[in-house]
Amino acid sequence: MDSVYQTIKTILTSNTLPTYDEFFDLLNQASDCLEKEKTQYRQKASDDSTGGLVDFHEDELPLIVIPDLHARPYFLMNILDYQLYEDMTVFEALSARRVRLLSVGDILHTERHTRERWAAAAVEFDNGIFTGPALSAEMQEGLCLLAGLLKLKEAFPAYVHILKGNHENILNATGDGDYAFRKFADEGEMGMVFVQDFYGDDILYLMNCVEKSLPLVYFGKKCVVSHAEPFRTYTREELVNARLTKGVVEGLTWTDNGTAAIGSAEGTIKNLCEGFELSQINDYVYLGGHRPVTGNYKLLQNGRYIQFHNPGKQNIALVQSDRKFNPETDIVEIKK
Repeated sequence: MDSVYQTIKTILTSNTLPTYDEFFDLLNQASDCLEKEKTQYRQKASDDSTGGLVDFHEDELPLIVIPDLHARPYFLMNILDYQLYEDMTVFEALSARRVRLLSVGDILHTERHTRERWAAAAVEFDNGIFTGPALSAEMQEGLCLLAGLLKLKEAFPAYVHILKGNHENILNATGDGDYAFRKFADEGEMGMVFVQDFYGDDILYLMNCVEKSLPLVYFGKKCVVSHAEPFRTYTREELVNARLTKGVVEGLTWTDNGTAAIGSAEGTIKNLCEGFELSQINDYVYLGGHRPVTGNYKLLQNGRYIQFHNPGKQNIALVQSDRKFNPETDIVEIKK
């Protein structure tokens, strides 16, 4: 597995954009891997497509949950190099099948310390320069991160999982739970046009295929995870058929603070844990990112839902299978 590690490290530490051939092959392989992921842990949807729920609720392995990555390839690299056990880094533990890794999505679009770069990219873009230096620097960070994460998924398909976030929308489309995105600038449109201009329509198509194949929810031994706070209570069937049921994709990726239905996290946990002992259900928490927090975490819904995306920190949530998740001790800053 040394060669896999070196390949991923080379991608994540590169200061150049992935080449067309490398990116095409990687996206093609990742799309194929995801579209064929109709397994015991990922029930297919009613239309025979890959389902929206990844189910490892009987799993005894620890789970590392990664909050929004937002074009931070160094964050993923630091996670892989983090000493998880006395004798193993996270990457070595993945190679030994001793841990699972889960990203809550939002892979593209930097959030911190890049406002000026986004402004410069917007000036380039408004002047018809779609692959100028500012936007190229932004996209290099985001696409290298995406490439490294997809290579990791390809290497360990049952042990590495990526949920769809609201930023997994390379076409900058509005519809089917997606909305065109802008924050500092017109990031969604700029990213789409950059990929189209720099790589071409086939890469744009493959990126969209990968995004449309991503699951929405992870059901683990002690936790349920989605990108955002669940907008309402969802049934297992609705989660499996998330892309076929109106409002579910949006309700798992776009929920703003204070807009979710009361008890949506607990209700969704109970629906997934049907038949469980009450003590088992009480050990569950619902984890997510999407909205930034100022410390290590924010408790919502009477502590049942835990947000832990601090864009200024490199934090992970480490969920053990034999005890309830404690945000005070189990949210770990891997590099200060």
